[in-house]
Formats: sequence, C-alpha cells, structure tokens
Amino acid sequence: MRGGGKKNSKGTVLLVHPWIYDFAAYNLWIEPLGLLTIASALRDNGYAVAVLDCLAPYPGAPAARADGSGKFLKTVLDKPAILASVPRRYGRYGLPLDGFDAALASAQRPYVVMVASGMTYWYPGVVEAIRRLRAQHARVPVALGGVYATLCPEHARQHSGADLVITGPGVAPALRFADKVTGHNSEPDRYADPRAWPAPAHDLVSRPFAAIVTSWGCPYHCTYCASHRLQPAHVRRETGAVVQEIACCAERGIQDVAFYDDALLAGGGCHLTAILQAILARGLRVRLHAPNGLHAREITEELALLMRRAGMATVRLSLETIDPIRQQTTGAKVTTDAFARAVAYLRAAGYGASELGAYVLAGLPGQPLAEVRDTVRYVQSLGVQAKLALFSPIPGTPEGDRALAPGADPLLHNNTVYPYLLGADYQSELQRIQQVAKDGNLALLRGSRTV
Repeated sequence: MRGGGKKNSKGTVLLVHPWIYDFAAYNLWIEPLGLLTIASALRDNGYAVAVLDCLAPYPGAPAARADGSGKFLKTVLDKPAILASVPRRYGRYGLPLDGFDAALASAQRPYVVMVASGMTYWYPGVVEAIRRLRAQHARVPVALGGVYATLCPEHARQHSGADLVITGPGVAPALRFADKVTGHNSEPDRYADPRAWPAPAHDLVSRPFAAIVTSWGCPYHCTYCASHRLQPAHVRRETGAVVQEIACCAERGIQDVAFYDDALLAGGGCHLTAILQAILARGLRVRLHAPNGLHAREITEELALLMRRAGMATVRLSLETIDPIRQQTTGAKVTTDAFARAVAYLRAAGYGASELGAYVLAGLPGQPLAEVRDTVRYVQSLGVQAKLALFSPIPGTPEGDRALAPGADPLLHNNTVYPYLLGADYQSELQRIQQVAKDGNLALLRGSRTV
C-alpha cells in the first residue's frame, strides 16, 4: 500500500484497485487512471490518500517484459455456477488474498474507501475487495465507481456491498462523498469539466510503465462499444499538460508510456502530432505504445514518420472487418482502403510485423465466421499481425442488447464466455480461426527476423 498527500484531521482516503477475475488476463500496460486522477484531486484539496493496488507488482509476481507488459499471478478458483459449462480455468489475477489483508491490517484506519471497477464481468473482484474491507473496517463508508459501476449500476447496488455507486466520470462525485463523510470543504464543482482534472498520481502505484490518456470519450458511436456511455463528450487535454505528465514519469525512471485513449487520432491526428512533436522538442527518451485501436483513416505519411521518430514502438489499428456493409452499419470509422493506405504509410516509415497489429472482431450478432477468417487473412497478407478481439455483449449498446437479454448476469458479458453460448459448432470453428491467426502471426514474425 502506498500513500501520499497532506495528512489532515479528517484522516486518510483509501483507494482500492481490485483484482481481475477471469479465464485469461494479460498486463498490457494497465494502470488505474481514473482512481489515480481522483487521488490527485483529493490531494489537491488537502486529503491524505493511500492506494491498495491488487494489480501492482509485488514480491513473487511474474517478472515484466522489457517493455513493461507481462503476466499476472493467477490463482485458480472454482468457476461460478453460471460459467460451469465453459471448459477453461477460471481464476483471480493479482495480489494474493493474504497480501491484501496484511496491507489493510498494517495501514492507518481510513475514514473513506473508494473502490475502482473495470470490466463488468470482473465484478467478483469488486465484491471480494469490499467484503474484505468490511471485515477489517466495518463502519467505514465505501464508494464504488468505474466501468462496472457505470454500465451495471443496479447490479452493483445490489451485489457490491458499497454504500454509494458512482456512475460516469467520478472525480467530482468522489470529492463530494469524501466531504460528506469527513466534513471537509473541498471544491468538487471545479472538476465538472474533465479538462480541469489533475494528472493522475502515478507516484502512488508501483509500475515499470505509465498509462496516459490525452483525451476522453470518442466522437464515433460504434454499435458494440460503450465509450460514449462512460464518457459522453469527446474532450481533449492540452498538449502541454500531457507532455508534462510524460516528462514527470520519465524523471521517475519510467521509459515505457502507453496511450489509453479511445480515440487518439480522431479529428485528423493533429492532437497526437502536437504531442509527439513536443516530446521530440523536449528530448524525452521514452518508448511509446498504442494498445487501443488507432483510427486508420487518420494516419498520413507524415504522421507515420513522426510516430517512428518519436519512439512509438507498439501500433495497433482498428479494422474489425473487411465487410463494407458491416463497416458502415457498426460505426463507419474505417474502410478497407483506408486501412491498407495506413499500413503502407507505416511500413514505409519502418514498422515491421513485430510492431504492427490490427484488431479483427469476431462474434458480432449475425456475423459469419467466414468473414472473420477472410479478415484475418487479409490483414496478414499486408504484413500485419491479426489480433482477434472477441465480441463482448456490453449492456446498453445496440449489439450487446441484441446478444443478451436485459438484466443478464454480467459474468455473461465476458468475451471468452459468449462464444460458448452460441453452441459447440460455433466454438469449434472459432478455435480453428484462432489457430489460423496464431500460425499466420508466427510466420510473419519469423519472416521479419530473417529479413
């Protein structure tokens, strides 16, 4: 557990980042940015804060790769009854339970606890964290926010054990909750606009990397995505604030920085261009990653060259499908021609198969698996790794509501689980396509090493 900020008569606010409960999980530069932004706002308003991060490195955890990404420790668990038919090993990823309990026991008693939530189907981690918090600090008020809280608020109110469930952007509501409990007078209304939010308190968590957001929300409304429910407006941060945040991380010895925007290139790529130019102007030596899908139509020859010069080492593009009708009806954010043009620019800038990947969506309601297979082969024919992204039926989205009945247990939102709901034949064919993608990617990587 790590703490920071002014200690005051109102006591400490404890911020908790729970475990992942899933069949699979990999650390692609995951950092609890929402929670750390709230931590910064609390500190700015005189609160002492501490963070208990179940996904942070700890003694005995798997070692990270050279770029900071890596595996989590997995503790295998019995599957919830609703998932009993899924022939995969279910587990808890992150800090062992005794480590969590020991950190709580050794820390100052908090006056307020705030718990983050990630994917809706990870909610068992939220429930477990709050249950253990209650066991040691039964009377301490607990607020829950984040993705699960926003997309499934009624389920969270019924099952999480939290006193308050915060939906949507949580900085101002979190301050109001802390003020109500402690009697402290802060200024929550100043954080109504995301552009007034302080930079996340990266110093409060232990990571060999930093995740950065340069904007919130997305101007597109893809039928399978909940971005607009989590952040209704598309708002960009000032270039100077973003680059200063990266510089502060670099001063702490952080070399790897991952952009976690939903729409990093929306609007012509000018926003990223300004950030990369400023990084070069300041001489910042960082390795940059873009694990979220970039909008291919915004990549120009000039931007591709700038990305290479500034140290962008991981590039993931959004394609999803080569079917033109499905491209149009699910969001109209990309065309196959725009994707091919972006790949040509990136390869001309020096990017190879080890650095380039494209997301291919599988499992949309009504989507033939032959379409998925053809998209995989097309992506790989351009020298790009095909990254299969299995459809998750997110509630409140058109595709999610087509796939599952309202009120379904959030465990069924899991993208590993959903294909099994479509039958054995479907799952068997999907596994064949997954193997085609894996074999093709390996062939590309072997080829790139022999050039």
